[in-house]
Amino acid sequence: MKRTPVFLLFLAAASFFLLFNSHIPVTDPVEGNYALTAKEMLISGDWLSPRIYGQFWYDKPIMIYWLILASYKLFGINEFAARFPAAIFSAFSVCFLYWFTYELYKNRRMALVAAIVMATSLEYWILAKLIITDAVLFFFSSVTMATLYLAIENKGRKWSLIAYIAAALAVLTKGPVGIVLPGITIIIYIAIFKKWDMMKKLVYIPGIVVFLVVTLPWYLYMYQVHGNDFVNTFLGLHNYIRATISEHPKDNVVYYYLVLFPLSLLPWTGIFLRMTARLVREFKLPHINYLVIWPGVIIIFYTLMATKYPTYVFPAIFPVAILIARYIEQMLADGGKKQWLWLTVPTGLLLLAISIGVEILSPVHTWTAIYVVTAIAFCVILWAQLKTSGYKIFKLVVGLTMILILTVNSQVYTFYADMRSAKKAVQYLPPQGAKIASYGNYPVSGVFYSGYSIANLVDNTSESLQNLKWAGKYTMPTETIRSFNLQTQGNSETYVIVDGNRLAGFGDMDIAQQFAMVSLNGKTVLYKRVR
Repeated sequence: MKRTPVFLLFLAAASFFLLFNSHIPVTDPVEGNYALTAKEMLISGDWLSPRIYGQFWYDKPIMIYWLILASYKLFGINEFAARFPAAIFSAFSVCFLYWFTYELYKNRRMALVAAIVMATSLEYWILAKLIITDAVLFFFSSVTMATLYLAIENKGRKWSLIAYIAAALAVLTKGPVGIVLPGITIIIYIAIFKKWDMMKKLVYIPGIVVFLVVTLPWYLYMYQVHGNDFVNTFLGLHNYIRATISEHPKDNVVYYYLVLFPLSLLPWTGIFLRMTARLVREFKLPHINYLVIWPGVIIIFYTLMATKYPTYVFPAIFPVAILIARYIEQMLADGGKKQWLWLTVPTGLLLLAISIGVEILSPVHTWTAIYVVTAIAFCVILWAQLKTSGYKIFKLVVGLTMILILTVNSQVYTFYADMRSAKKAVQYLPPQGAKIASYGNYPVSGVFYSGYSIANLVDNTSESLQNLKWAGKYTMPTETIRSFNLQTQGNSETYVIVDGNRLAGFGDMDIAQQFAMVSLNGKTVLYKRVR
């Protein structure tokens, strides 16, 4: 396979995912945690032990912090640098999908369609911009699963080695799930089709050795330096407890991913649903069984977990994009117009959802660009469905979806991030000497942008321990309202950052009478002491 198309695809995908990143503020709380941890590690000079608020933190393994740290070194400590790893690894995944699809089917157009489908899927392009681990894990997990398949299908021992390396890097990105989930998937695949001779191909000694060489040094270092505190927090809280106790009980329903995953594929949801109905008859065909079992195991595995997040089944998009591309090839061969309603109708619904969504997000904001783009796109798609067919409809949907994504990224994404960030609020703070606290949801981004230590105000010290099972997740400095008030009496440079949803609660406090509003931006309100 020629390298030039892959390289050009990487440049296009990277540019697509990087665009507007420098204009999107770091949001609270999740993005702020990653951005701030890497910043504190860089300042401390310790690139091995994650830390936040001046203390060690064991939420995730080291890989994501290394990547953000390296990005900070290249571009400085800013939004673009913090978002750079997710964008680049998203581009890597698009290119790898193109390559793997070509390896399976020897069809360049199908490989390109698969790459486009994945890159323009709703959840994929959103997560390509987020400062979280998922885009990085997606790449390493996809490489692991794809090369494992090549290895057991007698494509060469080198694929076993690559699979173990990729699994090791996935374990350094997210933890044990980086090896456990691929292992479960491949064993289920072997068991279903009784291909027991493939088991010996999985036990590849050089691969196991490399896996241990890559993963063990950091984990052993963390245990040696931090002892049981690291084991109990990382393996106990962030792995075992999340799997057995729901962090968000209302989301712990069996249909959670059955609803969420199809929606994450928009505008390709219709083709996915139609394709799924037909795959039952094609399950025994080459490659199909593995490409079906792969996402199926991911969805079932996380459905069985107590804690559910929208991003957990994100890696299932990789094999599904290949299956969708394969089905689109069949649609192109069949001809006709009606079958393309499975693409144009979901695309129209996506346009409608975005138009309604921005109005709900902020009725007072001017969304002219969004309304114009969605209206034009809707008319073009309607015309295409009525007047043309086949590849022209596909190309029009792809082109309009990409324009829509860029418009959303430049207009909606930046606006939404600005509302969920304390960046503008902390611009009112003096460079030094202020005393700052927060009330409500903790503004991690405020610490990231200002460099100040911000205490989270509670009524009493026991309030921060209300949920002991999840207390290890929240390591921000905490102070009682009474203590903060006593310590800051007479200091005019005293500020409180209040969560917009908790304004009524703050207003009911005696301390609120001593403060006046300085700024209001989205869900963040800044108050300053006036007496």
